[in-house]
Amino acid sequence: MKPSENPTQAYMGHVKNGVIVLDTQIKLDEGQTVRVEPLTHASLDAERANRVQQLRQLVATWTEEDGRLSDEEADRLHSALEQNRRLSFRSSALD
Repeated sequence: MKPSENPTQAYMGHVKNGVIVLDTQIKLDEGQTVRVEPLTHASLDAERANRVQQLRQLVATWTEEDGRLSDEEADRLHSALEQNRRLSFRSSALD
């Protein structure tokens, strides 16, 4: 493992057809030792609660930042969002 990598980094995944599939694409070195732990509903609920809290903090920050935009900047942001409004994001839930 490279010194810059976080040895405690955790990656979420799921089991599909009996194989563990990570929800994000990462590169692990061949032979890398890993630990797999099934998550209970309680740990999933705690993870979701943590994610919701993080999102709330981001929304609060963005709302504060948006309040400081000039009319011109707000118009450019609105136009950019309109151009990309049909983007969709794949859920990291089961494939």
